Amino acid sequence: MPKVVIIGYGSAGMTAAGYSRITDRKSQIIVFEKRPYAIYHPCSLPDVLSGYIKGWDAVKEDAPRVPNMKVLTSTLVEEIDPDNKKVIARNLKTGEKIIESYDKLILANGAKPAIPRVIKIEDSSNVFTFKVVEDGIEIEKAATKYKKGIIVGGSAIGIETAHALRIRGIDVTLIEYFPQLMPGKMDKDLADKVSNLLKEEGVNVVLGEGVTLIEGPEGKKLVHTNNSTFEAGFVVMATGVKPDTTLAEQAGLELGETRGIKVDESMRTSNPDIFAAGDNAEVSDIVTGRKTLSPFASTAIMMGRVAGINAVGGDESLEGVTNVWIINLGKLKFGAVGITENMAKKLGLNVFQVTVSTQEKLAIYPDASSITIRLLVHKASHRILGGQVIGDGDVAEKLNILSILIERKATVEELSRIETAYTPSICEVIHPLHTAADAAIRRLRRR
Repeated sequence: MPKVVIIGYGSAGMTAAGYSRITDRKSQIIVFEKRPYAIYHPCSLPDVLSGYIKGWDAVKEDAPRVPNMKVLTSTLVEEIDPDNKKVIARNLKTGEKIIESYDKLILANGAKPAIPRVIKIEDSSNVFTFKVVEDGIEIEKAATKYKKGIIVGGSAIGIETAHALRIRGIDVTLIEYFPQLMPGKMDKDLADKVSNLLKEEGVNVVLGEGVTLIEGPEGKKLVHTNNSTFEAGFVVMATGVKPDTTLAEQAGLELGETRGIKVDESMRTSNPDIFAAGDNAEVSDIVTGRKTLSPFASTAIMMGRVAGINAVGGDESLEGVTNVWIINLGKLKFGAVGITENMAKKLGLNVFQVTVSTQEKLAIYPDASSITIRLLVHKASHRILGGQVIGDGDVAEKLNILSILIERKATVEELSRIETAYTPSICEVIHPLHTAADAAIRRLRRR
């Protein structure tokens, strides 16, 4: 009867526990989670902040009751003893010390907010990160008390938080160091459409200015950039996350080039009895073959599945990830998969892009919607290396199809041959992805 200890009960840890249990029903599974609640949905936090979801308890759940599986909340693992295969934890409510042995250990303790060192914070009162439910509760309190808020960082969580606070009626300024939103993840001309929507909503979008200093007491925060000073009642730092590798380093595990935990395709670390999965683990990028971090719930589930199965003697592997992502701002959905043209050029790849804008269904329908699709194609192999999709239609469907094709190293010709369902009340007979594929094929034939 294998005994599996899992540290962390987010997407990766929860999935690892479930698959360990399914793979070997005699396995004993013990999970340590430092939060006072077992499960929460971090990607839904901005929707609670906006009021779209009512109440913070709505995004929290209890752990399922499963034979031979125990989930200990409010329990912080403080040390791993890999030589004796034990973890040392502490109950955060009682202070009780807990020592638990393991046959296999899975590190699924995720990532933690990262604030660049160049940003000096002299007074941290009313300066928040937005990672867990407790963060959301504090931000909501500040948004109830003060009329102005500043968001630092223009990637996913920054955009979603700015949008949510604006819905609440807050006067929002969003500051991004780079000259566009979603830097490195989306082309500027498409990202500018996101900027324009936020501006239409009333968000003050400030691009190309790096924050250097945050000072001032609660309610009178001053945020200084290279060129300007902004004042608000509170500040949300949406400047990214970094892998939480404290326990891994303490246990002597090897870190990778991205500073995530180094794992093989079975999610096994440099210690054969310890696995890692989720935001703390370094995996391969399907397109480039390079190591990458993948801080998404979708890929955390993929990693957790592999780690959970292999921890009880299975034989699963994860070749890599496409890092597909999507953001929903109501009137506008947008996302990307694979790599951008800028990244391809940095890698020395000979590529080209095609962009098409089309209707998703006949304009005679009252809910007709439009969509813009951009494909990145390798000139020699015709392989699809990336895609960006933006519009008010079914963006997720397009991204999911492209993710499958990129994972399978498919060409634009293969995309053009995919058979798709059709009924006019849902979609066009010529799928928008077919339109994009045809544009790419015509471009190739003109060479």
